[in-house]
Amino acid sequence: MDNLYSSTLEYLERAFMPHTSEYQRYIDFQTMRDMKQVIKEKRPVYFDLEIKELAEMNKRYILDGFWNGIFFTAVLPTSNTFKGTIEYYGKPPKMLIGRFEMDEERRHFSPTFLKEEFSRKKVLGDTLRDFSGILFTYLNTYVNDMDVSIETTTFEDFENPIFEEWEFPFLEKHHDLQKEWASLKERTANQFKRLDELDVEDQYALETMMDKDVPDFIASFHRLSDENKENRKHELVETMYDLSRFIETLERKEEESYAQNFARSKGIIASKYNKEDENFLSRK
Repeated sequence: MDNLYSSTLEYLERAFMPHTSEYQRYIDFQTMRDMKQVIKEKRPVYFDLEIKELAEMNKRYILDGFWNGIFFTAVLPTSNTFKGTIEYYGKPPKMLIGRFEMDEERRHFSPTFLKEEFSRKKVLGDTLRDFSGILFTYLNTYVNDMDVSIETTTFEDFENPIFEEWEFPFLEKHHDLQKEWASLKERTANQFKRLDELDVEDQYALETMMDKDVPDFIASFHRLSDENKENRKHELVETMYDLSRFIETLERKEEESYAQNFARSKGIIASKYNKEDENFLSRK
């Protein structure tokens, strides 16, 4: 009988007294109410926002921050290559409580992970989901509007005489290829800037590509007659594709390196919070 009474009381507390529910081990009732206020546009999302760290990667930004004391990590794509995600680590941030991912077709967030305490009561999961959409929109605006401190390199401001041999007059008649060539030069310049970070084999391949392979190909192509240049344009397209694939390999390695470093940093943060939480509990 006692067990029946206890389970009935627990159900009534979850249904009618959410301020006593077990989810509050991670997010308190008042914070959930504040989230609903943001969703209803009765308070701005940036009011309680504290951005701790912003890292620019190859095709995305990774941002750490707090909202009203809740630690979160957001991935903001700069292209369609990566879907946007937001992870919440609660209050204090001891463990992952929810991960929400952008559905590119429907253009709204859906949970890919949600702790049982939040999934058990649909309104809690819906609140985190709807709040994620508003937070994500603001963070995108924040990233676009701010002057990011991380330097970006473009081909135009990358001074290296090697690239003087990359001039390709034939492309002036083909604007689509000229645009791709300019992008390839810029991406190559970015990888050359981090040459010391590359593996020895990649260093050699990149330098050979810049010093010899590309200039030799351009010189050989330039010696063709105008008619043959047009007839063999497919060879140019294939060569650009091969060069782009090589640069993509270096960019992927760069992205993986950043991701590993970020994961290690994130692990340090988590360890720090766990330690602080243990110290706090020991003092109580």
